[in-house]
Amino acid sequence: MSGNPTFPIPASLQELESAPYNLLPYPNDFEDDDEAARAESFHKLIRLIEAGNRSLISNGLGLFEVPDGEEDLDAWNDTERIQALYTLVRKSDSLAPATRSRLVKALCDAVHGLSEALANPGAVMTQTQQSDGEEGVGGANSSSFVVSQSFRDALACHIYMLFTVMFLTESKEKLGKSLNSATSSSSGRGGSKSKSKSSKSKGHNTDVEDLAASRAACAEAMHHASLAMSEHKSRLWRRGVVDEAVVGLPCRIAYQMLESSTGVIARKASSGDAALQMIAATVDSAPCLLNTVVAALVDLLHTYDHIAPLVAELCCIVNEQVLATELLREIGRLDTTEGSNDTGGKASGIKNIAPFISELAAVRPRVVLSNISLLLPHLDSEPYIMRSAIVNSIGHILVREDQTLMENNDDNDGRDEENKDERHVVNMAKTRSSLFDILCERTCDITSFTRAAALKVLNDLTEKQSLPLDRIMPVTAIAIDRLQDKAVMVRRYAMQLLTSLLENNPFMGMLNPEPYREKVRELEAYLKCNIPEEILKAKDTALEEAKNDESQGEREIHEIESAALAAAIADAEAKKEEEALSEAESTFLAKVRALKFASQALAFTELFENSNASFQSMLMSSNSSDVTEALRFFVRAKHFGLPCAVTGTKRALALMWSNEANIQEEVLRAFIEVFVAEPGTEGKELLPENQIAQNFLDLVREANVSELASIEEALGRLVKKEIIPPDVFSVLWAIASQAKGELRASAVLVISMAASADPNIVDSAYRLQNLYDAGLGDHIEENHDWKTARSAACALQRVARAKVDPSSAKYIILDLISERLVAIARGDWCDDANVDDTNAWFCAAEQSINAIFTICPSPEKVSMEILLGHQQVIFGCPGESSDTASTLRLARFFFVLGHIALKLLIYTEVLSSSVRRANAAKTIKKQESVSAGATENSESKDVEGDDAIEAELGIAAQAEAETERKVAEISENEIVGRGIISLFTPMLLRVVANENGSYSSPVLMQSATLALCKCMCISKSFCEKHLSLLFSVLSKAPNDDQDLRANIVVALGDLAFRFPNELEPYTPKIYACLRDKSIRVRRHTLMVLTHLILNDMVKVKGQVCEIALCLQDNESTIRDMARLLFHELSKRTNSPIYNLLPDIVSQLSQLDLKQEVFREIMQFLLSFIKKDRQNEMLLEKLVLRFPKCTTINQKADLAYCIAQLKVNEKGIKCLNDNFKLYKDALFDEDVLKNFMSFIAKAKKNATKPETKQTLQELEEKFTECAAAGMENVNASKKAARAKKRAARRVARKKVEWEESDEEENAEASEPEPEEYEEVDEENRPANSQAVKSEKSSTTKRRSGRSRTAALTA
Repeated sequence: MSGNPTFPIPASLQELESAPYNLLPYPNDFEDDDEAARAESFHKLIRLIEAGNRSLISNGLGLFEVPDGEEDLDAWNDTERIQALYTLVRKSDSLAPATRSRLVKALCDAVHGLSEALANPGAVMTQTQQSDGEEGVGGANSSSFVVSQSFRDALACHIYMLFTVMFLTESKEKLGKSLNSATSSSSGRGGSKSKSKSSKSKGHNTDVEDLAASRAACAEAMHHASLAMSEHKSRLWRRGVVDEAVVGLPCRIAYQMLESSTGVIARKASSGDAALQMIAATVDSAPCLLNTVVAALVDLLHTYDHIAPLVAELCCIVNEQVLATELLREIGRLDTTEGSNDTGGKASGIKNIAPFISELAAVRPRVVLSNISLLLPHLDSEPYIMRSAIVNSIGHILVREDQTLMENNDDNDGRDEENKDERHVVNMAKTRSSLFDILCERTCDITSFTRAAALKVLNDLTEKQSLPLDRIMPVTAIAIDRLQDKAVMVRRYAMQLLTSLLENNPFMGMLNPEPYREKVRELEAYLKCNIPEEILKAKDTALEEAKNDESQGEREIHEIESAALAAAIADAEAKKEEEALSEAESTFLAKVRALKFASQALAFTELFENSNASFQSMLMSSNSSDVTEALRFFVRAKHFGLPCAVTGTKRALALMWSNEANIQEEVLRAFIEVFVAEPGTEGKELLPENQIAQNFLDLVREANVSELASIEEALGRLVKKEIIPPDVFSVLWAIASQAKGELRASAVLVISMAASADPNIVDSAYRLQNLYDAGLGDHIEENHDWKTARSAACALQRVARAKVDPSSAKYIILDLISERLVAIARGDWCDDANVDDTNAWFCAAEQSINAIFTICPSPEKVSMEILLGHQQVIFGCPGESSDTASTLRLARFFFVLGHIALKLLIYTEVLSSSVRRANAAKTIKKQESVSAGATENSESKDVEGDDAIEAELGIAAQAEAETERKVAEISENEIVGRGIISLFTPMLLRVVANENGSYSSPVLMQSATLALCKCMCISKSFCEKHLSLLFSVLSKAPNDDQDLRANIVVALGDLAFRFPNELEPYTPKIYACLRDKSIRVRRHTLMVLTHLILNDMVKVKGQVCEIALCLQDNESTIRDMARLLFHELSKRTNSPIYNLLPDIVSQLSQLDLKQEVFREIMQFLLSFIKKDRQNEMLLEKLVLRFPKCTTINQKADLAYCIAQLKVNEKGIKCLNDNFKLYKDALFDEDVLKNFMSFIAKAKKNATKPETKQTLQELEEKFTECAAAGMENVNASKKAARAKKRAARRVARKKVEWEESDEEENAEASEPEPEEYEEVDEENRPANSQAVKSEKSSTTKRRSGRSRTAALTA
């Protein structure tokens, strides 16, 4: 190098071997004869560098300052040092680890020393200032001192060498990561020895630690240098004009360091914090490099997905906002067109850049707000992730700016710059309003991810109480509307937003609308009575005019009063509090504000109440997250007193029967939080026992049968888990003993529900005595409290069967209870003149009979006693028989008769099961004894033991078969054939047949029909014999008696389960009930058919078309049930929907259905055709049906079905091969549109050239045939019109000829005049000429008519 050296930053390390550097690969005295000499030469070079470092530390900047007149020999950073640095850095990868560590340390020490010398010039700067002071006047400050060129060269040289070492290190680390990932993937497929693994891992850990220490030292040194250059740039360069190449070196290596900062550990290992500091220092010291830095950062954001938070943190470190602003400008200039559909780096780049916007808004919201206009155009861009990022950034801005505004309001005392602050608040309010408008608009974005992001932001704003009061109602309405969204996550965030709005509502804790309605009415009445005088006078004048005007009605008077009240409210709100108001005006203003508050609260609660259907639809969703969020919402709603929470919670209890365990647990958790635990404690703190008992009573009081079953399941689980305190049941027993009416019945019912899980709650003599007194005592008899009797009978069914023991207190009390149950079953307490009393008795009697068969030792004897008691009451004693009977008594008797018959069948099967279990246990015991004896005896005895076992097994099997035969004999012949029940079946059949119409009571007919159905469930022969009678009753049932038809349909379902072969011929009649006018009958029929079909008790035949029509029923429950049936059928392996579709299409096409109805049904059904083979076969079947169609509408329906199928090559071939079958229908616009839709869908999926060519040819044929067909149709229409016109002309001429014939006949019949009247001579010839011409025209018409007749002949 020359004596006056400069060190420009080279483009690459190899350029140092050319001018102006002219370095050599190795020094001239470098010895590399062998490895030892080579290592020694490297140590020698490092010792040279270390010696120079020591000199630098001791002398500082003085090494580079030469007195005037002396030559700058650059004693420190001479050619030998630079050559040594170049050689060591060039070969750094091949150096020994210890040598490389010494090199890194030497370089770092040198950079530290140069940075310290620049920061602390010491005596050199003082000497320079003194020499400058002698020349100038007044001296100079430290800013005039500039280091020498040799120092700048030394600093540039060492920073570049350090940069090169760090660059090589980062490159090697990146290469090592890629190699390690490849090695790990390959080693996952093979194995290696454990010893080599452990040794390699130890060595690898040591290398990693050394590398991390080296990287940290280099980063610290480079950071120190960047700070020194940033803080002392005026001392380093004249006038502070920086050398961009030198200043940019820390940034260049910092970019690489950020690339490796993929996580917390990697960021620490790669010194990511130091990299950010280096870039920040460079931006602060060299504004000229801003564009370069921005371009590099945008490239990093575009390439790596972990850079966004790092760059956002960098924008906070930089002193000014210029970096963040420029980055936002660059993002605003991005071309995002078709970014979402791009398969290259464009889409991934936008995906990586978008998070930076929200990250920056989180740390620098005001910067993003100032430049929001640059980002808003991207809301119309294609990539949804960019829109979502802008939405998130708006959320950060609104939260942070709201907090800042609140802080400013707290700090401002209102005395300084009041007008300026007011303008700022107004501008901020406008900005916030615009941003909220954008958020609300994005909730209807085309992409579900952006809609979810907008709702999530609104939820965060609500939770952080940053949602303005005027936005609460619109946001609530938006959230309710989004509950109908098709995306699951949108519905989830909408429900979370509604829950947050409830928890953070600005109104009082309870949101029951009734108190607010009462308050609004009260306040309105007060305000109307205290309207100001001037408004009151105007109101009275207007009312007088309205009353005098007869055309004005009550509506106009009400409008006048409302307008007066509105004017009074507006006048009161216009007055400021600072004005001197009278006491009356102050009171009026307070009432106005109270009215406004109450009205807003009422509107808020009504929004939730009017959306109860949407909330409950979330409970019935097939997605578990919807159900979970809905349950959590109802829990919060119950805590705030919303009435919809009660109905929603009851509806939610049906989910206790869900197949998903997490939903069951969530329902149980919600049940605990609503009815058992303190609000907000998440079930950890329970309510007082009295409150829990009262909650249970309120819950069961108005529940229906299905809800009671769900409540019983939930209570049973809580009892098993011992969550409900035992004192709660003590409270319930006290209520059951002391209360009256429904409260007593509810208490007993809750006790019976809990006893289903823990029978000890009622199964003791003391509790049974309480149950006897509370549920079956004199109070029940006197007040006909059938609800309580029913609840008590339900509780008794949890008690074990009593053993005959007269000395047992439990047996005695059960005997007393049985007597009361018999009295209830006989209807001894019923009022024969009250139909409602009998209707309430039915449930109590049913449960009483169930309880009798549960607790009595001989229930068949008790049943006989009940039947004989009914016989005696209805027909009298044997000597006192009567020909008439009370209708209600007869209805009660038939009900008991049918239910006892059914219970006898169940009781028989229970006994047979007990016998089988006893025989099985006896057989097992004998086998064990024989096998034990066989091991002790000899081999001969072994054989004898085996023979004995086989004999015993044969006997056991024969005994079991005999038991089953006897049970079948009893059920088939004894119960309804030869027993006491058979004595009453003729009378039952006579009443059910009702041939003469003698039995007109609906209660009697329903009871008798139900009893007949129960008897038919017992005996196959009895069922087969009377099925025709049952269907006859079903068909002749009155239209207003829907209960009778619904009961018969349900009974037919039970009969089909028990005797499927006997019911099979009557299946079409069951399907016919789907067309019943009654919604209840249709619903029960569909429910029965659903159970029968899913349990394979009824074959799915052509009648399934009736179920398909239920998909468009007016009742939502019927539609949902039909959809459920087809969903379950689609899960079958034998593809029943595919097999049924051709028949469904054929039958639906023949019905007179609207086109929309047919297509909606078929669209739903065709969505279950998933397999390609099924699509192909169904397409072929549909195409082959075209020639059989009789109308163009049927062909259009077939074309629509074809358009809904999936497309594949075989389907295209089928369509092409069978073109002649449907080409004559292509003239129809609807048919052509559906086929073109099929072709368009096929073009999207076509990949083979021959397939594309076939589609093109097929499309051309479609177009040609459609045009030709349209011409033919037009020609046919024209010919038809011409034919009609010709027919009309012929008809018109025929009428004319007939008229002319009549005229001729009339003329012929009149005599000709003999002489003319006397006229002038001038007129006579003219008249005679007219007569002649008239005769000639008549002659012509005759000749024309004759020609026409001849032609016709």
